[in-house]
Amino acid sequence: MSTVLTELGKHLAGRWAALLLLPGALYVCVVTGAVVLGHAHALDPSVAADWLDRVAVAPASGRFGTVLIAAAAFTAVAAAAGLAASAVARGAEWVWWASGEEPVLRRLAARRTRRWERAEDAVRSALREFTRSGAAPREAAALRAAILRRDAICPEPAARPTWIGDRLHAVDQRVHDSYRLDLTAAWPRLWLMLPDGARTELAGARANVGAAARLLAWGLLYLLPALLWWPAAVLAAGVLVTARHRARAAVAVQADLIEAAVDLYGRELVLLLGVDCPGRLTREAGEAATSMLRKDRTDRSRLEG
Repeated sequence: MSTVLTELGKHLAGRWAALLLLPGALYVCVVTGAVVLGHAHALDPSVAADWLDRVAVAPASGRFGTVLIAAAAFTAVAAAAGLAASAVARGAEWVWWASGEEPVLRRLAARRTRRWERAEDAVRSALREFTRSGAAPREAAALRAAILRRDAICPEPAARPTWIGDRLHAVDQRVHDSYRLDLTAAWPRLWLMLPDGARTELAGARANVGAAARLLAWGLLYLLPALLWWPAAVLAAGVLVTARHRARAAVAVQADLIEAAVDLYGRELVLLLGVDCPGRLTREAGEAATSMLRKDRTDRSRLEG
């Protein structure tokens, strides 16, 4: 048991250092540089060198106790910055998954809905031209381009304030349209019956989404030293662009894996629930399973009757 606890402690210490301490230490260095250099001497290394010389020759810098306290303070501030980034990441994920009921988010959701509807109108117009032309290559290419522009917003009608929320909501909608299965109610049961390999892939995809959220949080935090030191704004922009790309890629993989899990194991779930499903998963079987999973008395009574 002591060996297990020791190895677990090493693993947790490694994760703590990777997720909080090291990024936090870099952030503290950037904040220090912003305070020392400022906008006036943003790229002047001599100013930083002079500041380091003053710190090095200060009487207190030669005392072991002072150095120890400074190292402990640096570590504590770096850890605090990491915890702040984790909190911001949680907030970012909350916005990503939000349904859009809040006033500000409702306006963002309405804006995305209008964009999707305009893109859908363009697809319909391109489809009419394609049909009228007798499937001419030019019109076919225009139709494909219109579909890609629409699907870039969302594969299903957009209804969430963010692309990420719409991408995952599209999985719910596609599963319901195909099988009449409520994915929100079915997912905990489906997760319990998935094989280890499938669960590992899904857990890895979810971890990548969390990592992208933390990267976004660091990008937002780097905007603070940018108020004093303009190179930090360049760094923040690069981090935010990278975080956006990684978040979309990770969520797209997660959404595809969730839908694939339903396609491959949804029928087994329905059978385990005791619903008759002799062939492929049908809408009738999915609707019966949904009624059982929701514990909906009205629907259950109707099915039993």
